Amino acid sequence: MNVNSSSNRGEAILAALKTQFPGAVLDEERQTPEQVTITVKINLLPDVVQYLYYQHDGWLPVLFGNDERTLNGHYAVYYALSMEGAEKCWIVVKALVDADSREFPSVTPRVPAAVWGEREIRDMYGLIPVGLPDQRRLVLPDDWPEDMHPLRKDAMDYRLRPEPTTDSETYPFINEGNSDARVIPVGPLHITSDEPGHFRLFVDGEQIVDADYRLFYVHRGMEKLAETRMGYNEVTFLSDRVCGICGFAHSVAYTNSVEMHWGLRCRNEHILFARFCWKSNGYTVICLTLASPAISLVLIPALCNFSACGKSR
Repeated sequence: MNVNSSSNRGEAILAALKTQFPGAVLDEERQTPEQVTITVKINLLPDVVQYLYYQHDGWLPVLFGNDERTLNGHYAVYYALSMEGAEKCWIVVKALVDADSREFPSVTPRVPAAVWGEREIRDMYGLIPVGLPDQRRLVLPDDWPEDMHPLRKDAMDYRLRPEPTTDSETYPFINEGNSDARVIPVGPLHITSDEPGHFRLFVDGEQIVDADYRLFYVHRGMEKLAETRMGYNEVTFLSDRVCGICGFAHSVAYTNSVEMHWGLRCRNEHILFARFCWKSNGYTVICLTLASPAISLVLIPALCNFSACGKSR
């Protein structure tokens, strides 16, 4: 995509990064004036993400993997950082992962916010984040085969249902508080339109000394379905139905990505409507209550809860 260099954001941050880590950046590709992807040496991945996160007011809302073996012979990991300092922009840090060893250095010991994303990459691609302190599965169930990773390009058909490997729960809940604490299981719970969650409370008398939880009970392999059966125009029919709360958010994010990839520009009224819904942090409520005001009685309390939770870093 051709981008006007005079309006590009993040150039000062990239210059500082290159000064701090000479030779670390192998490639640089700008998607929009507000977003750039840099490919870095894999051994410097934790250092680069840590530097952007702590020294330049970066936030880490998402990280993900990709099977790019047919493109460049490697897997890849992407850490998408929202830079919230004086120069607001997106800097995506990419590293290529060897297809044979499948190992890359974990960022989690430096930036704890990376733990869920790296656990998901381990589940879905079989990549190995070396040094990841939490080796438990995140998305895949206990009875899923060890050597089957759904988002590899050659892994499986979306209709495949592998035979269970165990009939018992093997997921360990972690107590970092008092080892003598009593355990109180709570759930699985299903809260309004949110997905189920199972919680373990570790208590010493009336005091909760630690808590752990497990989500993702309703993971349905939608990525593989979209990849193998749908075209660009059809995916929104699926993304709208991922979640009873987040459907509009998923579709806006998907269409925005497609438009960005192809360099498409939407009509102003479409952009304004999407931004109004997005910025409100209540996009689903707004869109749905136009058709059914009664829905707001269920979703508005949940919205208030999620709005507060969404402020944590």
